[in-house]
Amino acid sequence: MNEYKSKSLAELEKEHQEALTIAQNKMLEDLAVAQANGDTEKLQAVSTAFQDTAQQLIEQYTKGIETINALNLKNITENIVEVYDNSRADIDLNALVYDGDRDYVLTFQEDELIQKILTKIKDNNPVFKSRRHLLKSSLRLTKTLAPVLHEIGLHCKGILKLKADIEFFVYQSDTFNAACYPPDEDKLYIILSSGLLERFKKDELAFVVGHEIGHVLFEHFNYPVKHILDEGENELAPIYAMKLYAWNRNAEISADRAGLLCCQSFEAAGRTFFKLSSGVTTDSLDFKLNAYIEQFSDLEAVLKDDTHDPSDWYSSHPFSPLRIKALELFNKSETYGLFNPSIKGEITEEAMELEIKRILSLMEPEDLENETEHSDKIQRFMFLGGYMISKADGTVDDSEIQALSSIVSPTIFAECMLTVKGLTEDDIITEIVDLVKELDVVLSVMQKLNMLRDLSIISYADGQIDAEEVSVLHNLAKQLYIKTEFIDRVISDAQNVD
Repeated sequence: MNEYKSKSLAELEKEHQEALTIAQNKMLEDLAVAQANGDTEKLQAVSTAFQDTAQQLIEQYTKGIETINALNLKNITENIVEVYDNSRADIDLNALVYDGDRDYVLTFQEDELIQKILTKIKDNNPVFKSRRHLLKSSLRLTKTLAPVLHEIGLHCKGILKLKADIEFFVYQSDTFNAACYPPDEDKLYIILSSGLLERFKKDELAFVVGHEIGHVLFEHFNYPVKHILDEGENELAPIYAMKLYAWNRNAEISADRAGLLCCQSFEAAGRTFFKLSSGVTTDSLDFKLNAYIEQFSDLEAVLKDDTHDPSDWYSSHPFSPLRIKALELFNKSETYGLFNPSIKGEITEEAMELEIKRILSLMEPEDLENETEHSDKIQRFMFLGGYMISKADGTVDDSEIQALSSIVSPTIFAECMLTVKGLTEDDIITEIVDLVKELDVVLSVMQKLNMLRDLSIISYADGQIDAEEVSVLHNLAKQLYIKTEFIDRVISDAQNVD
């Protein structure tokens, strides 16, 4: 019997079914001959032989799955930087994590200012005792009080190969909410609202619990966004707020994957998102997962137009339709197949991550430093526009220079700082107009909005916004054929970030 040669799970299944069909046809032919001859012993022998062949094919099929999964795991992880260890769980977190989450963490690890502020937060705050706080503010759910929840906890612990035990707490609220608290070495703390605990089904709770465990496994509490922004209020350029909130949204995608591993049902995950976003938990609405996913297309169209709400960039969570679409891609991926053998893996790791990145970019700051055919001209425009904003109030101070350096690459910043001193204001305006003419035909509306958002940072980098600076921003918006109301909303939302 030849071994299976397939290199993908889909091909392996097809090859296995074809081999079974051949074996079945052979059995039927042999049975027909034995029946025609009235050979009872032959009938029994044919049946036994088919059962043996079928068992060998199943064993070969199982071995093929293991081989392909091992190969896929090697392909997926061989180029990944090892960020996560197995101190909390024996599951491969480096394979499970969403690339965008990991990449932001790597950036923050190398950012001296972020690390300096994290040290200040640690030094200036007493050690937070999760269990002590929870025991004072909520009810601990023992196994006797909540046997189903503890069953879910044990299930998730096994699936995620978690090393610590889980302790559950509940607080009184009709709002659907759950959270994880910083863990101890041997304990992990999850708190649920009473409304969520009472009105979510078992598989939905499994998704929620798995999601919260995911936050702990990926160490998301290492970057407390609000604390960082509060502590670094006088040091961080405004773009840091956008990047920290963008990471926060990416982190939710990683946690959602852990949630899906626990509930092992994309349909259950969809129901969970539906209940969280609609508040409806009864049968008064006929839930259809495909119809819910279709809302993504409508939302995508809205987020791409020139009425984009800049407050999206300061949201801590992705919009639910974006999350469910990202999870649908993971559910169909070879990556998920590494953790759940029942998944065929219709799309590759690379294709999945690229599409999820595109989806989340609808809410995220666009990286204008990425190498593209037009990146140098984009960044030259950004520098010159930002420089004009800085000069509008008569002085260019250090905070504005810092903000200007944060929106373009170091190379472009250095080149522009050397050349801009030899240009008059009219020279700069003429060059900006020429650059816009070239860029207008190749830039999307979303790219223009991202550029104007980053330029708006310059206007409030020194802690105050002058009418002259806003006037320059309005003129730049008009050059790019974007409504000036967008500038006003960006400035307003940025000032109100807490």
